Amino acid sequence: MPTARTRRRRLPELQGVEAVAFDGYGTIFDFSEADFIATFAELLAAQGIEADASELWRHFLRAAYRLRSENHHQPVYVRFIDAWARQFEESFARMGVRGDPHAAACFVRDRLARAPVHAEVPLVLAALEPRYRLALLSNADDDFLMEALQRNGLHFDVIVTSERARALKPDPRIFQTLLDRLGVPPAAVLYVGDNPLPDVLGARRAGLRVVWLDRERRRRRPRRVPAPDLKIGSLLELLPALGVEHA
Repeated sequence: MPTARTRRRRLPELQGVEAVAFDGYGTIFDFSEADFIATFAELLAAQGIEADASELWRHFLRAAYRLRSENHHQPVYVRFIDAWARQFEESFARMGVRGDPHAAACFVRDRLARAPVHAEVPLVLAALEPRYRLALLSNADDDFLMEALQRNGLHFDVIVTSERARALKPDPRIFQTLLDRLGVPPAAVLYVGDNPLPDVLGARRAGLRVVWLDRERRRRRPRRVPAPDLKIGSLLELLPALGVEHA
């Protein structure tokens, strides 16, 4: 039965939504590219390496791209902690420095486990919870994601990680795992994410409704990414779109 919090009418394109699923890092958790670079600076200092953190970040991303390209035709799931160690090994070699790749990967994992949530997250989840099933779908290892949830006191009805699904977004298998856990058809799930390729493209391919969260309100949608049902600049904008009021 509608309550004082649910008197608004939801947008027509969001009619029939029964569950709202969120991406993890960037959407729920506040951990940006700048935070990664700052983390890299800390880990370099911790290992006594004199090198530029931004340069390490660039090599790290290139190594990730190369590793994905190698497995393009026969994708093999690898946990982030193991992939990061390989990326750091390659990055250190290309920069001509001696470092401990595994220790560096663990350093990043620990920082992600301590990531804070965006300020509006508790209010938004509390407002949605009485009316919708809530889920979290994240490209993440179980250990650091679950620790981050516990530290921030967050609860979701369903949690799906890439480690549990053995697949990374935008692979449709991870979205199918979410649907299987929720037990509802794709059109009944609204997925909210901040990254056009894994989030918008992946969810669209799986048949889910999609909200693109563009916090800076400046990003342009890549050509191969289909249009989302809704584009927002803050999670607070979800509430009126879904017909939910908040105090």
